[in-house]
Amino acid sequence: MPINTLSLREKKQATLKLKILDTFDEKLKTKALADISVKEIAKELDISEMTFFNYFGSKKEVLIYFIELWSLEMQMHIEGLEALEAIYRIFEETAKTIEKNPNLFMEIVSTMALQGIVKKDINIGRAERILRFGKDVSYSEGGFFDIIVPLLSQFESSQKRLELVYLALFNTCFALPLAMQHPSFGSLKERYFEQLDFILKEIR
Repeated sequence: MPINTLSLREKKQATLKLKILDTFDEKLKTKALADISVKEIAKELDISEMTFFNYFGSKKEVLIYFIELWSLEMQMHIEGLEALEAIYRIFEETAKTIEKNPNLFMEIVSTMALQGIVKKDINIGRAERILRFGKDVSYSEGGFFDIIVPLLSQFESSQKRLELVYLALFNTCFALPLAMQHPSFGSLKERYFEQLDFILKEIR
């Protein structure tokens, strides 16, 4: 097993980094990010606040780390798939992630809208990849744009049309879940797929 190739120090550091993320994830199910303090997280994990800042420069960076893990997981899910199937799989898996913790997703969207999310060399190390996914998977930094654009480039369509399709997919991914609380909304996956059927007919 790949985990046996990790040193004790690598395991310890990667485990703590993932625990910090998971603790934020759990607390965001009932609280807003602004109401969660680093002191609170440090106390729960029995670490110092300085230790937290050794891993993350801010609470916002924890959100960026979540996005990076999401990106890596999506890369794993679509490996070997044709472009069209890959896009549907990305939205299917994203729906599962959002439905587990809608508040976390809302915090990401809010941060994107109000502050922007700029990458700050937050990479996922080998030990983190093995501990999170059970294997040493290849990793390239990215987000929604970095995953979707290469897939769209495989379609034979004009650049302008592909740009419009990308924007429609981006809006669907991040805006549609905001309507989840409506009583008639139903399943996010089903709503996603309805939108994908409509958007992607333009380039099929």
